[in-house]
Amino acid sequence: MDFLKSDVRTIYQRYLLPTLGSALAMSIYSIVDTMAVGRYAGPAGTAALAVVNPVYVIMVVIAFLCATGGSVRFGNALGRGDRREANAYFCASLVLCALMTALTWILLLLRYREIFVFFGANEEILPVASEYGIWIIRFFPVIVVPDFLASFLRMDGDPHRALAAVITGGCLNMFLDWFLVFPMGMGVEGAAIATVIGTCLQCVIMLSHFFSPKNHLHLARFSSPCKTMGRIISSGISASVLDLGNVVLALVMNRQIMCYGSTAVLGVYGVISTIAILFQALFAGVGQTIQPGVSVNCGAGLWDRAEKFYRCGILTALGMGAAFALLGELFPTALIRLFMKTTPEVLEAAPAFVRSYFPSFLFLGYVVVTIYYLQSVLQKRAAALLSFLRAFVLPEILLLALPSLFGLPGVYASLPVAEFLLAVLAFFFQRRIDRRG
Repeated sequence: MDFLKSDVRTIYQRYLLPTLGSALAMSIYSIVDTMAVGRYAGPAGTAALAVVNPVYVIMVVIAFLCATGGSVRFGNALGRGDRREANAYFCASLVLCALMTALTWILLLLRYREIFVFFGANEEILPVASEYGIWIIRFFPVIVVPDFLASFLRMDGDPHRALAAVITGGCLNMFLDWFLVFPMGMGVEGAAIATVIGTCLQCVIMLSHFFSPKNHLHLARFSSPCKTMGRIISSGISASVLDLGNVVLALVMNRQIMCYGSTAVLGVYGVISTIAILFQALFAGVGQTIQPGVSVNCGAGLWDRAEKFYRCGILTALGMGAAFALLGELFPTALIRLFMKTTPEVLEAAPAFVRSYFPSFLFLGYVVVTIYYLQSVLQKRAAALLSFLRAFVLPEILLLALPSLFGLPGVYASLPVAEFLLAVLAFFFQRRIDRRG
């Protein structure tokens, strides 16, 4: 299917489902693990996963920084008809991802207990977090691979292989979560091992692309490594900063909850944060769906077609956001019961927390898709500013300010207020870029 000539809606519809499936890779594993651990260990288990979740986010950040930045440059080179330059960016992205993964892996192996404490683990939570997290850290490079490869498989016209990998690995992970945690009696450690095995299978399926007739990705020499990698980082920083913000958000949120709430409230947030990562992955999947079409058409100077891809993505994101918000408003307690053994304290905290938090998804999808659009048309400053504000500024300021005025309800309301303000700013940036185009 030709990104420059085929019908925009047809391309979008063909890529949407497989891309959403690929984007769900880490989230599926995290959700299934949360359900297994929550059923096995209760609030302490889900609170431990709230502490380990930032490690997952770091993996996604590395993969997205390298893969998104490289695939944007890859797509623009294809739009200009330069296949050799496109493959040079693929090779540079691969090298950059390997270097960043190796350095982060060493740091996590040496200091994982201190890192878990930094993210809010106390004496009750740390043993459970360590039991689960050490397996994830041991296989850190393996878990980075699928998110990295998925972007380039889409650019190379093979999105369905990425989807097949996610479905197969996810099904194996779900079975092993049940089998290892309960019949085998391995508990929290079994859930982590299930994730590792499912991810290994996913890697094998995605790597098979390089032995298929569809493969056009090849290693190619790239000149000026620092300059080339700098371009990849500058193009991919917006999407990766968006995910990196989840690490900072988890740090501030965990600490504020323990300041104004309790372990039971943190256990509820462990479930909410897992669901939030899932929904953000779905919104990112919509952004990744439009990214190849937008970047290739931008490189070819076909601005109207790039805008059509963006409009398709925004309509999808708004519909999804409304559905997610409604889900939380209607079934707050049922969502928490699905993931963990509940206690009276959990049942008391869950409705207010869920109903206050879930309206943020009405605006999050618009923000995420707009960031992908801006970076795909190489408006790096606008995309980076919006990502930076979302990751490190607005949510954190509100999380520190509102609880001092309203107590625990202020913690609950911080994210929806922040996402609304960010959506207004995203609309301003998008309109300004469209007028220039």
